[in-house]
Amino acid sequence: MQARTAQDSVNDSTTLELPADREILITRSFNAPLRLVFRAMNEPELVSKWWSPASKGKMTECKIDFRVGGSWRFAMRTHDGMDVGFHGKYLEIDAPHRVVNTEIFDPFPDAAATVTVTLTENGGRTTMTSRSTYPSKEVRDQVIATGMEEGMRESMVQLSAVVESLKQG
Repeated sequence: MQARTAQDSVNDSTTLELPADREILITRSFNAPLRLVFRAMNEPELVSKWWSPASKGKMTECKIDFRVGGSWRFAMRTHDGMDVGFHGKYLEIDAPHRVVNTEIFDPFPDAAATVTVTLTENGGRTTMTSRSTYPSKEVRDQVIATGMEEGMRESMVQLSAVVESLKQG
């Protein structure tokens, strides 16, 4: 198992691990109650504020039909004009603790991942774990090779900011 950790501007760490040949595990803690983190991760108007790393581009599409069997689609346009899109279907929803969905990067429809996001709260602090399981080690390694880690870390910092704004409002 490999693990990587970096501190962000709010002194809150995100960890990326490769616990198995076909998996990526991301863990992040938020200084907020579970209900706020869940909202920020699943309501389109909030997702549109954090999903696309600002240094890379701008979110152009954020559609969420948040129900078992419902679909989602997120897209962004990079600063150099490339369109990047992801979509999937919701397989399980146990609000506000667990969501399981598929995730497909548009150019590779046969390489769907299954993503399980779990939220747990302890003393007003929420820990998110996101486990992505890919069809093969090769696909998982290709995802890592895209540089997704840098964008994911920036998105997590942005998500923290959205959660903090919900605490204030």
